[in-house]
Amino acid sequence: MSVSIHNWTKQFGRIYGYFEGHTPILVVSDSKIINEIFTKKNFSKFHSRRQFPLEDRRTETGVHLFSATGDEWRRQRAIFNPTFSLTKIKNMLPTIEDCTATLLNKLQESMQTSPQGFDIYKLYKCLTMDLIWRCCFNMKTDMQNNLNNPYLIRSQQVFARQNSTYLATLLSIFIPEQQSTWLAMHCWLNNIKAKLRHLLPIGKNLIEEDPSEWLKNNVDDFIDKAKTSHNENSIKSNDLLRLMLDATKTNFTDINQQSHHDRVLSINEIKQNIYLFMTAGYETASTTLAYITHVLATHPAEQRKLQNHIDSYLNNDDILDLNIIEKMEYLDQFIKETLRMYPITPIVINRECSEQINIPRLGLICPGTKITVDMYSLHYDNELWGPVDTKIFYPERFASKPSHPAEWIPFGIGPRKCVGMKFALTEIKIIIIRLLQKYTVLPMSMNDTDLELVELVTITPKQVSVKLEKRTNI
Repeated sequence: MSVSIHNWTKQFGRIYGYFEGHTPILVVSDSKIINEIFTKKNFSKFHSRRQFPLEDRRTETGVHLFSATGDEWRRQRAIFNPTFSLTKIKNMLPTIEDCTATLLNKLQESMQTSPQGFDIYKLYKCLTMDLIWRCCFNMKTDMQNNLNNPYLIRSQQVFARQNSTYLATLLSIFIPEQQSTWLAMHCWLNNIKAKLRHLLPIGKNLIEEDPSEWLKNNVDDFIDKAKTSHNENSIKSNDLLRLMLDATKTNFTDINQQSHHDRVLSINEIKQNIYLFMTAGYETASTTLAYITHVLATHPAEQRKLQNHIDSYLNNDDILDLNIIEKMEYLDQFIKETLRMYPITPIVINRECSEQINIPRLGLICPGTKITVDMYSLHYDNELWGPVDTKIFYPERFASKPSHPAEWIPFGIGPRKCVGMKFALTEIKIIIIRLLQKYTVLPMSMNDTDLELVELVTITPKQVSVKLEKRTNI
């Protein structure tokens, strides 16, 4: 989808439209117009995102932060923001370091069992799921050593093309006005599969349960475990799940009857958000790490420069703190340049018009019109990112770029940009620092210069196969 939109931009220009069914979609890759729509100037008219695939907003089950609209979004965001404050992230550093230490042990094991190379992306997925559970839910896990953890397995399956949700998700994206039809078909199929699993003696072995439905159905058990974990901890935590649980009311019945200023969540909204963070949070962080590792393997000069940069600030046994991490400018530039070249979620950077508005250079926008960003055209625009060609990996372009806030938007832009952006960048930086302090990343073969990518909601590599070489000159 993103490649098609990028090709259309080459043909039709920075602003054009198309229809998904009868729904008008405006595609924009002009940074000034994007800034007008996504930030405070016109944000009140574009505060909602397009409906998430296979989500039914007509029900009273509640929606998660990503899909919440208007007052729903403001109420939920006010609850979640404290989780990702700088103070909270500082308190998470020991946990991130502990999980990263486990990763380094797993890397050592992989080097011994597969000296010719291995897929490091699989290890990153286990790592980032551990981090989500431990940092956001305050639950002790060890998914890096327990690959059979059912939550880990189901979360990995959510974005796989092989599961039954794939076709229904595609239909929801391309023909959104029939969302209720695709959702009904999807639920009907899952109900049939559930009955067959229950009735047939070998049904559970032959018929797989939809991973998204499994995760949502098991959230009650997850919450019970989390409550037990919190009760056993003598120190009251302020993690994401605790803040959500504290925001519930036992006599709460209708979320819409409450003032949007009330920091209140329904149990169903908690379930939806646990599912969101459990899947999207781990997927985006692990994919970013995969792309960075691929760049390290295929750009040895830049890798050496980054290693020297890290060495100039830290020794192997130094304790990390945010002040040191924030001083590592080239590390920050390296990560930003990777995300410029390899955006992960272009399809989700969008807004829906709620009121008629006339925007200069864009024209009259009617309610219901969807605005989507062509992130590839924006991130590869030589006029914005030159003079070095945008197809060349060149972190130094971020020494003075972007000059405009809407030029680099892998985490979104404006009030609705990713709530966990600071946390995600911090964990990624710590992992890369510890990796490069100990190892040099090499490609599995000299031909490993390109990645085979797959897109559904996210754009991910099928695998990132590398070899690691222990550093001796440190």
